Amino acid sequence: MCKVDHQAAAAAAIAELTTAHPYLAGDPTPHPALAGCEEVAWSTLPGCTEGVPAVLYGLVDPEAAEVAGRALRWLVLAGPMRITAAMPAVVPFLLRLAADPAVPHRGKLFDVVLVAAALSEAVDPGNSWDLAISGPEEEHPERALCRAAFEANAAWVRQLLVEDQLPAGEPLHQDERASLLRAAGLRGSSSGRRW
Repeated sequence: MCKVDHQAAAAAAIAELTTAHPYLAGDPTPHPALAGCEEVAWSTLPGCTEGVPAVLYGLVDPEAAEVAGRALRWLVLAGPMRITAAMPAVVPFLLRLAADPAVPHRGKLFDVVLVAAALSEAVDPGNSWDLAISGPEEEHPERALCRAAFEANAAWVRQLLVEDQLPAGEPLHQDERASLLRAAGLRGSSSGRRW
């Protein structure tokens, strides 16, 4: 089995992005959904590379969005079934971007939000299959931090869930909806709300 160095791959993807679009690292166009992204102490997150704000700004730039999306996936996913320590810090920005119809590749960003919700679910310590796949909670604090980020931004989750046409352009599957609701600490309502 080939082991991939996700941190090195993320750094290479960010370098590719900032080489092709140098203004993203120097003087990007501001976007309200990204307010505060430069104040996050990205370098203090385990395994997080420099240049995260450039990736986030690249997501709103029509010319850079595709390359930024690839860099984002390397930055926040540590493999097919794991999130990185950067994901909890990125979630608030992804939720806001996915809620903005003007953002390029909005559906792909919403897909990353859905993956974050699914991969941040708590693992049942009594379920040996879940433990074998995902590992115990105490070894993956990023999952609890990610759930906390979803909970702190539950208003954005609600906004996404009440849209008639979700960013992905397709109806949300019930398991995806349930995963997003659990991640945000929302349990639905009998008051007629669709979330």
